[in-house]
Amino acid sequence: MELPVIWANYISIALFLALGVGVWSIPKSAVVPREYEGQSWRDLRVWATGLIIFQIVLYAYFT
Repeated sequence: MELPVIWANYISIALFLALGVGVWSIPKSAVVPREYEGQSWRDLRVWATGLIIFQIVLYAYFT
């Protein structure tokens, strides 16, 4: 019995969602130096989330 390709895409999307949750479980102090605390665009979690969302959109579009 083989796994259909559509299920592989669904599993990939679920793993990206889990990665997004994992990214936000990291404390802000671990990814943003103190001198940049007031600048939200320097928060790596925001950039990682944007890339994860982009990847999910690509997987959803080609599914």
